[in-house]
Amino acid sequence: MYRTFNAARKQRKHGEFRCKLEEQINQSLNEQGLAVSYEKERFPYHLKKFYTPDFLVKGEKFDFWIEVKGYWPSDARTKFLAVIREHPTLPIFVALQSPAQKLSRSSSTSYSAWCEKFGICWCPTPIPQEFLQAWVAGQRTTYRAQAATSRARAKLNRAAAQTELPVAETDQSIASAATTISKSPKQKTGYLETS
Repeated sequence: MYRTFNAARKQRKHGEFRCKLEEQINQSLNEQGLAVSYEKERFPYHLKKFYTPDFLVKGEKFDFWIEVKGYWPSDARTKFLAVIREHPTLPIFVALQSPAQKLSRSSSTSYSAWCEKFGICWCPTPIPQEFLQAWVAGQRTTYRAQAATSRARAKLNRAAAQTELPVAETDQSIASAATTISKSPKQKTGYLETS
Protein backbone atom coordinates (compact mmCIF):
# COMPACT_ATOMS: atom_id res chain seq x y z
CA MET A 1 0.00 0.00 0.00
CA TYR A 2 2.68 2.53 1.03
CA ARG A 3 4.92 1.52 -1.83
CA THR A 4 2.42 2.68 -4.45
CA PHE A 5 1.67 5.86 -2.48
CA ASN A 6 5.36 6.76 -2.16
CA ALA A 7 6.04 5.92 -5.80
CA ALA A 8 3.28 8.32 -6.88
CA ARG A 9 4.53 10.97 -4.48
CA LYS A 10 8.10 10.85 -5.84
CA GLN A 11 6.76 11.53 -9.34
CA ARG A 12 5.09 14.77 -8.23
CA LYS A 13 6.57 17.69 -10.12
CA HIS A 14 7.36 21.10 -8.65
CA GLY A 15 4.19 23.16 -8.40
CA GLU A 16 1.84 20.19 -8.45
CA PHE A 17 -0.52 19.72 -5.54
CA ARG A 18 0.19 17.11 -2.92
CA CYS A 19 -3.43 16.04 -2.58
CA LYS A 20 -6.94 16.61 -3.96
CA LEU A 21 -7.86 18.80 -0.99
CA GLU A 22 -5.12 21.33 -1.83
CA GLU A 23 -6.28 21.33 -5.43
CA GLN A 24 -9.88 22.02 -4.35
CA ILE A 25 -8.80 24.85 -2.02
CA ASN A 26 -6.74 26.38 -4.83
CA GLN A 27 -9.71 26.26 -7.20
CA SER A 28 -11.99 27.79 -4.56
CA LEU A 29 -9.55 30.65 -3.89
CA ASN A 30 -9.16 31.34 -7.62
CA GLU A 31 -12.97 31.40 -8.07
CA GLN A 32 -13.12 34.10 -5.39
CA GLY A 33 -10.73 36.24 -7.43
CA LEU A 34 -7.76 35.97 -5.08
CA ALA A 35 -4.17 35.90 -6.35
CA VAL A 36 -2.79 32.58 -5.10
CA SER A 37 0.59 30.90 -5.48
CA TYR A 38 1.30 27.38 -4.32
CA GLU A 39 4.41 26.50 -2.25
CA LYS A 40 6.45 29.46 -3.51
CA GLU A 41 8.21 30.35 -0.26
CA ARG A 42 10.02 28.41 2.43
CA PHE A 43 10.62 29.49 6.02
CA PRO A 44 13.38 28.20 8.26
CA TYR A 45 12.46 27.05 11.73
CA HIS A 46 14.45 25.94 14.72
CA LEU A 47 13.53 23.12 16.99
CA LYS A 48 14.53 23.42 20.61
CA LYS A 49 17.33 20.89 20.81
CA PHE A 50 20.44 20.68 22.95
CA TYR A 51 24.05 20.01 22.10
CA THR A 52 26.51 18.65 24.64
CA PRO A 53 30.24 19.08 23.84
CA ASP A 54 32.62 16.35 25.00
CA PHE A 55 34.96 18.25 27.34
CA LEU A 56 34.90 21.52 29.27
CA VAL A 57 38.38 22.85 30.07
CA LYS A 58 39.04 25.61 32.59
CA GLY A 59 41.29 28.23 30.99
CA GLU A 60 43.15 31.22 32.42
CA LYS A 61 41.08 33.83 30.53
CA PHE A 62 38.01 31.81 29.56
CA ASP A 63 36.66 28.27 29.77
CA PHE A 64 36.47 26.39 26.48
CA TRP A 65 35.02 23.20 25.07
CA ILE A 66 36.57 20.39 23.04
CA GLU A 67 34.56 18.20 20.68
CA VAL A 68 36.35 14.98 19.69
CA LYS A 69 35.44 13.46 16.33
CA GLY A 70 36.47 10.26 14.60
CA TYR A 71 33.84 9.52 11.98
CA TRP A 72 31.77 12.69 11.53
CA PRO A 73 28.57 12.05 9.52
CA SER A 74 26.71 14.78 7.66
CA ASP A 75 23.86 15.10 10.15
CA ALA A 76 26.31 15.55 13.05
CA ARG A 77 28.25 18.21 11.09
CA THR A 78 24.99 20.01 10.33
CA LYS A 79 24.02 19.96 14.01
CA PHE A 80 27.47 21.25 15.05
CA LEU A 81 27.30 24.03 12.46
CA ALA A 82 23.83 25.02 13.69
CA VAL A 83 25.21 25.32 17.23
CA ILE A 84 28.14 27.45 16.02
CA ARG A 85 25.82 29.73 14.05
CA GLU A 86 23.47 30.07 17.02
CA HIS A 87 26.38 30.80 19.40
CA PRO A 88 29.08 32.49 17.26
CA THR A 89 31.32 33.41 20.20
CA LEU A 90 31.30 29.91 21.72
CA PRO A 91 34.91 28.99 22.55
CA ILE A 92 35.08 25.47 21.12
CA PHE A 93 37.40 23.51 18.88
CA VAL A 94 37.17 20.11 17.24
CA ALA A 95 39.86 17.48 17.76
CA LEU A 96 39.82 15.39 14.57
CA GLN A 97 41.11 11.84 14.56
CA SER A 98 41.62 11.93 10.78
CA PRO A 99 41.73 15.55 9.54
CA ALA A 100 42.57 14.47 5.98
CA GLN A 101 39.60 12.07 5.76
CA LYS A 102 37.08 13.06 3.09
CA LEU A 103 33.50 13.93 3.98
CA SER A 104 32.27 11.09 1.77
CA ARG A 105 33.52 8.86 -1.01
CA SER A 106 32.35 11.28 -3.67
CA SER A 107 33.62 14.43 -1.90
CA SER A 108 37.02 16.04 -2.37
CA THR A 109 36.63 18.06 0.85
CA SER A 110 38.32 16.81 4.01
CA TYR A 111 37.09 17.23 7.57
CA SER A 112 39.77 19.85 8.19
CA ALA A 113 38.89 21.79 5.02
CA TRP A 114 35.22 21.70 6.04
CA CYS A 115 36.12 23.18 9.44
CA GLU A 116 38.13 25.94 7.75
CA LYS A 117 35.31 26.69 5.34
CA PHE A 118 33.00 27.48 8.25
CA GLY A 119 35.61 29.11 10.50
CA ILE A 120 35.67 26.29 13.05
CA CYS A 121 38.89 25.84 15.03
CA TRP A 122 40.32 22.34 14.87
CA CYS A 123 43.41 20.28 15.63
CA PRO A 124 44.54 16.69 15.04
CA THR A 125 44.47 14.02 17.75
CA PRO A 126 46.26 13.52 20.01
CA ILE A 127 45.89 17.19 20.87
CA PRO A 128 49.34 18.83 20.68
CA GLN A 129 50.52 20.19 24.03
CA GLU A 130 51.45 23.65 22.68
CA PHE A 131 48.05 23.96 20.96
CA LEU A 132 46.22 23.11 24.19
CA GLN A 133 48.40 25.49 26.23
CA ALA A 134 47.60 28.32 23.79
CA TRP A 135 43.86 27.77 24.38
CA VAL A 136 44.37 27.59 28.15
CA ALA A 137 46.28 30.91 27.94
CA GLY A 138 43.33 32.50 26.12
CA GLN A 139 44.51 32.34 22.48
CA ARG A 140 42.12 30.81 19.98
CA THR A 141 44.42 28.97 17.64
CA THR A 142 43.59 26.58 14.85
CA TYR A 143 45.43 24.35 12.42
CA ARG A 144 45.44 24.96 8.68
CA ALA A 145 44.71 22.15 6.26
CA GLN A 146 47.19 21.50 3.51
CA ALA A 147 45.78 21.77 0.01
CA ALA A 148 46.20 18.46 -1.77
CA THR A 149 47.05 18.87 -5.44
CA SER A 150 46.44 15.28 -6.45
CA ARG A 151 45.15 12.04 -4.97
CA ALA A 152 48.54 10.37 -5.10
CA ARG A 153 50.22 13.27 -3.33
CA ALA A 154 47.44 13.38 -0.74
CA LYS A 155 47.96 9.70 0.05
CA LEU A 156 51.71 10.16 0.42
CA ASN A 157 51.32 13.21 2.66
CA ARG A 158 48.41 11.93 4.76
CA ALA A 159 50.55 11.10 7.80
CA ALA A 160 52.49 14.35 7.53
CA ALA A 161 49.27 16.34 7.12
CA GLN A 162 48.09 15.07 10.51
CA THR A 163 51.26 15.88 12.43
CA GLU A 164 53.02 18.80 10.77
CA LEU A 165 50.27 21.33 10.26
CA PRO A 166 50.98 25.00 10.94
CA VAL A 167 48.99 26.76 13.64
CA ALA A 168 47.20 30.06 13.05
CA GLU A 169 45.74 32.27 15.76
CA THR A 170 42.20 33.61 15.62
CA ASP A 171 41.35 36.59 17.75
CA GLN A 172 37.57 36.89 17.41
CA SER A 173 34.57 34.69 16.85
CA ILE A 174 35.41 31.26 15.52
CA ALA A 175 32.28 31.27 13.40
CA SER A 176 32.55 34.77 12.01
CA ALA A 177 30.91 35.07 8.63
CA ALA A 178 33.66 37.41 7.48
CA THR A 179 36.52 34.89 7.52
CA THR A 180 38.91 34.76 4.65
CA ILE A 181 41.87 32.57 3.98
CA SER A 182 44.84 34.29 2.43
CA LYS A 183 47.79 32.48 0.89
CA SER A 184 51.20 33.77 0.09
CA PRO A 185 52.73 32.54 -3.19
CA LYS A 186 55.35 30.32 -1.49
CA GLN A 187 53.01 28.70 1.04
CA LYS A 188 50.70 25.77 0.51
CA THR A 189 48.78 26.49 3.70
CA GLY A 190 46.56 29.44 4.54
CA TYR A 191 46.19 31.50 7.68
CA LEU A 192 42.83 32.54 9.02
CA GLU A 193 42.12 36.24 9.26
CA THR A 194 39.02 37.37 11.09
CA SER A 195 37.53 40.80 10.78
